[in-house]
Amino acid sequence: MIRELTEYLSTGNNLSFDDMTSVMNAILSGTQNDKEIAEFLKNLAEKGESDDELLAMLNKMEEFAIHISPKCQGKVIDVCGTGGDKLKTFNISTTASFVIAGAGGNVAKHGNRSISGVSGSADIFEYFGFDLNSEPSKVNEIIEKFGIGFMFAQKFHPAMKNVANARKVVGGRTAFNLLGPLTNPAMVKNQLIGVFSDEYQERIIKILQRKNAETIMTVRSNHIQEQNLFTKKQHHYKNDYRLSRCGLTEGQLV
Repeated sequence: MIRELTEYLSTGNNLSFDDMTSVMNAILSGTQNDKEIAEFLKNLAEKGESDDELLAMLNKMEEFAIHISPKCQGKVIDVCGTGGDKLKTFNISTTASFVIAGAGGNVAKHGNRSISGVSGSADIFEYFGFDLNSEPSKVNEIIEKFGIGFMFAQKFHPAMKNVANARKVVGGRTAFNLLGPLTNPAMVKNQLIGVFSDEYQERIIKILQRKNAETIMTVRSNHIQEQNLFTKKQHHYKNDYRLSRCGLTEGQLV
């Protein structure tokens, strides 16, 4: 099946929601070889992922994931980025998460080790003594007690080991770069997401709308998937009532 769908992608065609669901089930189940998966992901990225394709992949990743449900006073959020801006910045989203928790917010931080940046969120939590292999029940307890905890992607998405080698073979961006921030194991409905490309800012919000998200903001500043005080910022924002778009300058943030 994956060979036929890979060939179909090579001609510039989008897969149906059902076809993507089926191939993702096969990939995450570990029944496909690395070479075939890599070719599939490469053709998908070169064509450009449709919203239906990404949603089907997202649903299957969530199905294969391990989940927690921390009970906190107030909403639980995540602050994360897609990666892929190719800049060697420090891990800003994790730093922001500590600030939010210190101010009384609740953060279920989801992330991995660094791929393109100076440090990934997992590297930072591990440096401070957090056990990346903590059992999900323990992470749930930590979030409820301290208002912040970390869900190591490799622990909470064990099926992703079946695509790890294929992603290395591809050697560049795949759909999984986009999907990582959208697959929070705590199933948070409120997120701030840094996005590497203008193209995906509004699209990510619309995909999460179809997952019953509540409040989502995607941000980008020139070539940086962060809030930058010195250049114009581009925001897309969605709450329960509407989706809006705006640009801000440093003067409007001070």
